[in-house]
Amino acid sequence: MVFSHQTLEIGGVKTHVYQAGSGKPLLWFHGAGGITGITPFFEGLAQRYQVFLVDHPGWGRSERPEWLRDFTDYNYFYRDFLAYFGLARVNLVGNSLGGRIALEFAISHPQHVEKLVLLAPAGLHVDGVKRPDIFILTPEQRARVVFHDQKFADALLARPLSDADHEIAAKNLATQARLSWERNYNPRFPRLLKYVEAPTRIIWGENDRMIPLAHGEEFVRHIPGAELHVIKECGHLPQIEKREECLWLVEEFIG
Repeated sequence: MVFSHQTLEIGGVKTHVYQAGSGKPLLWFHGAGGITGITPFFEGLAQRYQVFLVDHPGWGRSERPEWLRDFTDYNYFYRDFLAYFGLARVNLVGNSLGGRIALEFAISHPQHVEKLVLLAPAGLHVDGVKRPDIFILTPEQRARVVFHDQKFADALLARPLSDADHEIAAKNLATQARLSWERNYNPRFPRLLKYVEAPTRIIWGENDRMIPLAHGEEFVRHIPGAELHVIKECGHLPQIEKREECLWLVEEFIG
């Protein structure tokens, strides 16, 4: 499946968007590492759905607008995004930081979300559960902590990076610092998650060290009707480490 990509002016922001497939619209919200390429997971989704992969404003090849100061700012950008493409309702799938953005949008714009799939979403604080500080980890440490099976980290670290790749990685980290330097969670989530109306499936790697499984159990307590699926021998990126199982869990839920 071949993805097209282009930079579009959406809501006043130069936004880099990948598209492929047909069928039900599915919008992917990436995590802090951004979109580093078209993976077999994305190609699998595009076999069944009209898939949109977006560099969030401030990430990848999208520009960082001056007004971007808080995660809730994305709520209104993505409202503009749906209007641009004439999409009334979409299926949202988000990993890690992208899961947090998906939740923020589902709370503020429930009428636009058909179903919600969250892969180890960020955004909650769980007492007594420690998380690594991404801002003090080296690039190698960040690669190693997100995977349970270190062969995936080895492959990622062996990949040669261009100057442009290094610039994008620095830009991504700077945007994340702007949004979450003081606090990497939303203290209002325990009160607001009850307003998620979309059917919700949460997928978590049993061996996630970046955001431990206890966070998934806490999300299920707060989101009405949410179901939690735990993938064994898997870290923070099930879409890579356990691609086929993760893809099945997404497709079986969305239909």
